[in-house]
Amino acid sequence: MSAAAPASVAPPPAPAPPQQASDISPRWRSALAAWLHARKTYPPEARARGDQGGAAVRFIVTRDGQVVAVELVHGSGSAILDQAVRAMLDGARVPAFPPDMPHERITVTVQINYSLDR
Repeated sequence: MSAAAPASVAPPPAPAPPQQASDISPRWRSALAAWLHARKTYPPEARARGDQGGAAVRFIVTRDGQVVAVELVHGSGSAILDQAVRAMLDGARVPAFPPDMPHERITVTVQINYSLDR
């Protein structure tokens, strides 16, 4: 009786290397910053309570600008502000990549700050 040879299994593909800041088009970074600025809102309840702070958020963007994943990296100290950051990006469509960005998708981490002028 002969033993069957074990099936050959290909190793999983290596993950894509992380993008370096220098790989991301300055034009796209500017467009993303403008998009974020235009859509950031200060929730009225947070304003009324005097909530302030900054939240770091990481998200994955596809070539056409679709945000496919959002993760809060560091909270602002206010659940209301943190939810506003997530809501701004969850399922959003940010600017599409320009032709000089060859990536199919990138991971971006930004800081969103909320401050009340007193």
